[in-house]
Formats: sequence, C-alpha cells, structure tokens
Amino acid sequence: MKREIGFLLHPGEQRSAAAGATRARELGFDVWIEVREPEALLAEHAATTDLLVTIGGDGTFLYGARLAAPRGIPVMGVNRGRLGFLTDVEVADLPAALEAFAAGRCHTQRRSMLEANVPADGDKPAWQALALNEVAVKSNGVAVARIRVEQDGELLGEFDADGMVIATATGSTAYALSAGGPPIDPRVRAIVVVPLAPHAVISRAIVLPEMVTLRITVERGSVNVAADGIAEIRLRDGAEMIIQPGPELAFVRFDDSPSFLRRLREKVRFGLPLKGLERPDVVRADDIGGGPP
Repeated sequence: MKREIGFLLHPGEQRSAAAGATRARELGFDVWIEVREPEALLAEHAATTDLLVTIGGDGTFLYGARLAAPRGIPVMGVNRGRLGFLTDVEVADLPAALEAFAAGRCHTQRRSMLEANVPADGDKPAWQALALNEVAVKSNGVAVARIRVEQDGELLGEFDADGMVIATATGSTAYALSAGGPPIDPRVRAIVVVPLAPHAVISRAIVLPEMVTLRITVERGSVNVAADGIAEIRLRDGAEMIIQPGPELAFVRFDDSPSFLRRLREKVRFGLPLKGLERPDVVRADDIGGGPP
C-alpha cells in the first residue's frame, strides 16, 4: 500500500522542508508538500498519509492539527516560530526525527480538542469549528457582555465580563494562562473556563472534566468568537453556542521530547527565580534587610 508523509509549511519555509522531504523519500515514503491550500490536498491524500509534518510556529501546528485530527493522521511539529510551545522538533533534527518515526522509535500522545457549534439562525447558516487550544468569546469594543455558561444543563455562572476563554489542557498555557488560568499538563483530561476581566467580587478560572458539554448564551451585548484565533463569528443577544469534546489529535513524541514542566520553565519561565539570585532555594539575609548593619 502506498505510504505518504505530508508537509504543511508556513509561507516562506519551502527550503526548510527540503532535507526532510529527501529523507522521507529515502525511507520509502511518497511526499506531498503544501503551503497555500493544504485542506484540499490533505483530503485527497488522507487515506495514504501516515504522518503530517508542520513546519512553522505554533499557529501552523494548530492549523495542521485541525486538519489532521478528524482524519486520524498523526502530526509532528517542527519549530520555525518564536515560541514553539507545541512543536517538538527543530529543523536541523527533522531528518533524524523522520528516521525515528519510520523505525517506530516514537509514540503518539492523545491531545483533546474542542468542537464549537452555533446553530443556524434565520438566514445565517450553522457554524462549526475545532480548536486544539481554545475557544475565545470576546465582547466587541469596550462594552461588557453578559455571558451565561451552563455545564451539562446546570448553571456554572452568569458573567458580566469582557469575555470568556474555554481551553483544553493543551491550550491552558496559551491565552488562558495569560488571562489568569492555571497551566494544566496535557495528559490531564480536563478543560479550563476563564472569565476575562469579570465584573465580580470573586470570580476565578475553573477546571472541569473534558467530557462535558458547555452551553454559552450571550444574554446581553455582542461578542466575537474565535477557535484557535481564527474561524471567527459574531454573536448577538440571545445567541447560543455549544462546546463539546471534539476529535483527538495524535501528537508524535520521542524519547527525548521535552516534558511539560521543562516546557513551562524554558518557554514561559514558570517557577524560575528572579534574576540575581545565585540559588533559587536560598534568600540572603541582606536581600530582605536583615543583614549586619
């Protein structure tokens, strides 16, 4: 049976794929490469594609994940962006990573995704989007929106806020973290709901089981909804959106892939001491005003 490896590239990364494509062919795979219209090409090759390699930043990886997950195609992320929180492989290591994949020296980690659905309303068609990181609901302009959230038919809360972020464990270190949510190891089967600047005395992020259905109702105001920063739609008073578990992504990992805690330390400096402390576990007396006169 024909075996293929597909390469999804950020524009301008064609040269970065050359060594990987050559090694893939040497390993016995056919190769397809796409920059502009990967959705149509992936659909054409879905039955024979064993692996999708994304070359770019986290945005390219997220795009590839949304295309590959519904078709059950594993994804390998190659970093050419600034942060690279989601990507495991550097461009120089791509040929070796493909060798390891071909030899079975890797494993796939299942990553949960979200599926957002807005039903048809009058002349407006139904809307659906997948998200590996998050679904973000944001009020338009400076106006506050009232957003009602229900979990499996039970009220979670009504929030007068700038919006709401519903994130997977994978996405907990993206927009949700910036909004004050907790980082969650992606092996934990959970989602996190984070209100954005809520007008409330007490309002915190909440972690929920991933196998729940959320109903989001815009009770007052107008909001924009985006899945992983794209696929945007505007919702007005009375509009509803359902968020539920989506397909799972097969995320290719290797024995030397960085752990979740290592990524937190290296990418967002989580838990690292302030500059100037020689040892993170020692605070000198004179640093806190308790030294000798």
